[in-house]
Amino acid sequence: MNSPRGSTSRLAEVLEIASPGERGASRRAVLAHALPCFNAHGIEAATIEELRLRSGQSVGTIYHHFRNKEGVAAALFFAGFDDQSRVIAERTHAAPDAHAAVVELVAAYVGWVTALPELAAFLFMARETIAQGPHGDALRERLEARYAPIDARLAEGVRAGLIAELPAELIPALVLGGAESYCRAWLAGRRQGRPTAYAALLAEAAWRGIAAD
Repeated sequence: MNSPRGSTSRLAEVLEIASPGERGASRRAVLAHALPCFNAHGIEAATIEELRLRSGQSVGTIYHHFRNKEGVAAALFFAGFDDQSRVIAERTHAAPDAHAAVVELVAAYVGWVTALPELAAFLFMARETIAQGPHGDALRERLEARYAPIDARLAEGVRAGLIAELPAELIPALVLGGAESYCRAWLAGRRQGRPTAYAALLAEAAWRGIAAD
């Protein structure tokens, strides 16, 4: 997997935000060591014993903080997802129009994946498990909170005649589908160029996919 310099410190920052301070140190230790474990074996095959050995935390500590292995996976997933959402919000909130919002959204997305490849790979791998499990409602709420402001900006573009009148459920795939596909291939080692190198091209392709004729 492609791992840029600084990804370790960036991961530490993400986990610090999710579980801050000295009281969160044991949670951060479990999550940091769970990431390579889950990426290597998958959530189902990973074991609490392996998490214990990797993190140096007791089984009791793991159960106290997360209840079970699935709780560890959910906490790690939401730590990454929430950080990704923060980055997207920072890049898109001041976009002056729909085109700029698409450009900033794609740039934020590929930038986050490039900076945190191991965590991005886990989010791709674990998303369906989280969506179908007991934390599915929390994920749906977070998705709504992330994309509602962007959807509103795109709706303005439709009203202004800049964006074609498309089914609302199709637009996310048109906007982020190309970026997501390339990021998955890069994380799997099937593409060499970092996603950020193609951010502008991916953004313009996304815009062409929804722009009015």
